[in-house]
This record gives sequence, C-alpha cells and structure tokens, in this order.
Amino acid sequence: MRVIITLFIVSFFVACMEAPQVNMQQVAHGQELYETHCVNCHQQDGKGIARIVPPLLNADYIVQNRNLLPQIIRNGMHQQIVVNGVMYQQKMPGNSQLTDAELTALVNFVEFRFAKSTQLLSADSVKLLLRK
Repeated sequence: MRVIITLFIVSFFVACMEAPQVNMQQVAHGQELYETHCVNCHQQDGKGIARIVPPLLNADYIVQNRNLLPQIIRNGMHQQIVVNGVMYQQKMPGNSQLTDAELTALVNFVEFRFAKSTQLLSADSVKLLLRK
C-alpha cells in the first residue's frame, strides 16, 4: 500500500513540475537575430572574446540577472560586470531597433541556447521588464 501511495505522490509531483513547452519557432527566430546582432562579439558558440567580451555560454550573470536581459539588449551596457569570476569593462551597444517581439525571441534564444533554460519569457513579460 505504501508503494502505491509513494508512486502516486511521485507521479503527481512530476506532472506538476513538467516544463512549459518551448516555442522552437521563436527560438529559431531568436537565433537569426543573434547571428545578425550579437555573434560578432559574443561569437557563434557564445564564448565571447577572452577578457574583452563576456561569454553567454554557462554565464552566471545571465542566470542571476535574467530580468535585466531585455533592458541590456535594448539599451546596451556601459558599466563593468563580472561574469564567471572575470571582470569585463567593454561597453556593449544597445539594439534599440529591435521590436518587442524580436527582443523576446532574442532573449529566449540566449536563455535556451546558452543558459539551458526552459523557463522562457512571454512578450508581455518582456514589455513589463522594459518598463522597469
């Protein structure tokens, strides 16, 4: 009887924890935008340029500052940051020409590809984060 109850509880929690569906079409669009706007500095593999441009691949900064990504991409970054224990001082230009939908796709590509996240942002979430 305990085994059945345990199996039921485990099944319930697994069902509740199921990750949301990733919109692969949006991620593919984000990849196109990344290749157009970001790859020259952050590189195709997301490893950046040693001690000049920070990596995106497995970057602790992305995980810790998820809610800032839309603002950073839109407005750029002009202060020094520490990524994976390394300080970077190179200024990043903004991409103000990107629409909110493009920005959402780009953020979600970066998070999906380089931070291995399945918790992608909605367009409405990105709009709210841009207002902050």
